[in-house]
Amino acid sequence: MGATTAYDRDDLLAFFVDYGLALGTGDLERVVERFAFPALMVGPERSMPVPDAGTMLGALRPRLDAYRASDVVAAVPQVEEADGAGDTLVWVQVRWSYRDENAGEKAAERVRYLLRRVHDGFEICVLVPLPV
Repeated sequence: MGATTAYDRDDLLAFFVDYGLALGTGDLERVVERFAFPALMVGPERSMPVPDAGTMLGALRPRLDAYRASDVVAAVPQVEEADGAGDTLVWVQVRWSYRDENAGEKAAERVRYLLRRVHDGFEICVLVPLPV
């Protein structure tokens, strides 16, 4: 953990558990509420600036529809790393386990997030999918 007071592990886990509940239930509006705008999604082939909630909804809808189609009902986070980047920013690496109704893992991924501490928790500024 970094040497800043921007976060503690319990706060981070609570944020990602809530985010995962929204992902697992397909609650797009609740997912989008976790982002700061503009945000940035960075992938191996390109970066995608996300200027507003409507753009984020459009980007996430096909992915959440694919989760539903493959019987994913839960997204379970495991916070693997957290590194402070100043007084209000923190880089966090999360392993996501996507599970079916019997708690069987259907898929997994790792994502690195840049979060900003705000008065009521965190908001996602940058999202970077990583190799599993």
